[in-house]
Amino acid sequence: MTGRVTERSLNACLWSIVFLSILAFPRWAVANGSDLPPEVVLQGFVKPEEGRIQLLLRLPLVLLSNFSPPKRGPGYIDLDHIDTTLRQVAAATGRQIELSVDGTTLAPTTRELRLSLLSDRSFASYTSALAHLQGPPLPTGTDLFWNQGFLDLRLEYLAPGPSSNIWIRVNVPELGNRLKLRLEYLPIGEPARSLEIAGDAGWIPLNPRWYDAAWLFVKGGFVNAFAVERFLFILCLVAPFRRFRSLVGVVAAYSALQALTLTAAAQGALADAEIGWLPILSITVFGAAVLVLAIGNLAVPRLRPRYFIASVVGAFAGFGLGRLLTDASPFMGTHPLVAIVAFNIGVALAVVACLVIAFFALRLLFASVLGPLLGVIVLSALLGHASWHWMMDGGREFVRQLAQTPAASFWSGLFVVVPWLIPALLVGIAAYFLPKRFDGVRVPTLLRALHGTPPTEIPSRS
Repeated sequence: MTGRVTERSLNACLWSIVFLSILAFPRWAVANGSDLPPEVVLQGFVKPEEGRIQLLLRLPLVLLSNFSPPKRGPGYIDLDHIDTTLRQVAAATGRQIELSVDGTTLAPTTRELRLSLLSDRSFASYTSALAHLQGPPLPTGTDLFWNQGFLDLRLEYLAPGPSSNIWIRVNVPELGNRLKLRLEYLPIGEPARSLEIAGDAGWIPLNPRWYDAAWLFVKGGFVNAFAVERFLFILCLVAPFRRFRSLVGVVAAYSALQALTLTAAAQGALADAEIGWLPILSITVFGAAVLVLAIGNLAVPRLRPRYFIASVVGAFAGFGLGRLLTDASPFMGTHPLVAIVAFNIGVALAVVACLVIAFFALRLLFASVLGPLLGVIVLSALLGHASWHWMMDGGREFVRQLAQTPAASFWSGLFVVVPWLIPALLVGIAAYFLPKRFDGVRVPTLLRALHGTPPTEIPSRS
């Protein structure tokens, strides 16, 4: 028996050393975002007509580098011998930017190709872009560098039936979300809509039916809410507690306040305020909340005060998600209410998924590797260290942003934001009066271990 205990203690110590070693890992060693190339932006127009669909595209010439376009002199494109290369590029573009109608992928026909100078502004509208494509090409003696201009093309698709249900996909895996297609959709008899489609977004409906919009925004809400900072917050929130049922209420408070501010922001409640500082403040609040929870995990964690922390953090999280939902409004089509409800459902599903993963991963970790006491200590130290840097970096950026904001604009924006935090305060006050059994069943804590208090559990009927 003694040998088993010694072996288990040794394993726990070794695992704790591994986790704590992560704290000392230099942060610059994993920073590689600065090595990424800038995003590649395409412009386009989609215009359905009777029995066919027109797709006008403008591609930066830098995308032609894999096709080895013929050059002359110091790097000018040889316009006398470029036609074959341009046809190859057009064929590849038709395969990588796909259109479908009612589930049928359409085959494009290349109608026009034109090279354009960097100074050309004909793609400001569909009419001028079409006139440019149908106009004369550049003179063959034009000095056009191979990476300093555009390739413009018109692709035509025969539609098998009514072309109101058009879907588009940008399928360029090697570029992923670094590729952006800024598209203007011009439906028959409806206002034009401008969309920005990332290269890894999959199939996107240009004129979605209600169930298309619902599915699209459920996915969008889930993906955007299932973020690292939100998962770490929930991980630190639930770490010291053993009873899953007790945690549902505090996570429900987090979700409810997030849904409230998300919907308010998406409906324009903050539209008239100058709140460019709000996203930075939200990040700082996330860091501060995780730090407070991590410190509390080492003492005597109670669940009731966490209702207030979760509600405040949920309110700030909703502001950020509301901004994302507003940016995605062109994809709602004629179903904005359906899209907003679906986005909220996706966000709620992401919160539930984070809770389930965090709770059962921690139980598995505590049971098989570190044990409850050492597990909470190591996890809280790790998250506390990370959240300290997270909070300090966000605080410095917030101060810098604040210095660039006029005082009157800041205070007017603050007066718009603060009322949406009042429900979080009310939730915190209500939670204070909950019976003590709502403090939950918690694992042994560091404070108990230091004072030699037996690791008894708090009775709970929740």
